[in-house]
Amino acid sequence: MKLYNSVLHHIYLQGYAKRTFPRWLRKFIARTELHRAWLSGYDGCFEQNGVRYGPTNPYNGALPSGGADVPLTEYLDGE
Repeated sequence: MKLYNSVLHHIYLQGYAKRTFPRWLRKFIARTELHRAWLSGYDGCFEQNGVRYGPTNPYNGALPSGGADVPLTEYLDGE
């Protein structure tokens, strides 16, 4: 399991570096955890101190309203 997480982290970092893969490889890994890891990195998604950041919640309050910096546990409890 540790090796698999290491592979997913490497794929995430490849996406974060905006590295794209050939179309045949993207079709091969479509709808897998590998693809989700790459896409999360490519979109710039990450979690810090229980707060998720990404395209809809930019880091450091880049939104005009200051962002929705709600810890993940509070967000999930509110649903």
